[in-house]
Amino acid sequence: MFAPGEHIIYGLNGICRVEHVGASPYDAGDPRTYYLLVPLAGAPTSSILTPVDNERVPMRRLMTQAEIDELIAEIPTIEPLIVPAEKKRREVYHATVRSLDPRGYVQVIKTVRQRRAELTAAHKHFPVTDLEYGQLARHLLFSECAHVLGLDEQGAEAYVKDRLPAAE
Repeated sequence: MFAPGEHIIYGLNGICRVEHVGASPYDAGDPRTYYLLVPLAGAPTSSILTPVDNERVPMRRLMTQAEIDELIAEIPTIEPLIVPAEKKRREVYHATVRSLDPRGYVQVIKTVRQRRAELTAAHKHFPVTDLEYGQLARHLLFSECAHVLGLDEQGAEAYVKDRLPAAE
């Protein structure tokens, strides 16, 4: 269970602050315990009320700096995704990003980068699906790193890139 004041990853909403843990303010008869979450991105007045045992939307703790450094060391060995059929690409990207696994974010980023290079060399159109999921995976990865490291997203991306040669 997460504690009030803690920052977590909540689905594709990204980083949220746990504002409160308690009973539903809308249904006194509901026996479940709820998190009141405030997304760090977006409208400052928005909030999310979700059951602690919510199984439809994944939640996890933020990575620590040590886990970020471990991930950076693993990046050279993380393989791009293999998509069995082009029509399944959106599903594969969505499932990978939705899993909230930072290694999955790296897989999507690598896959999109590889596809961009291949399609550009062949003078072909770069699909919107690749563009959207590449941007989403980058945002989810670098916003989390930025929050943990006390940087902005560009600073977090630079932090990762600066440490990649040392990891290889």
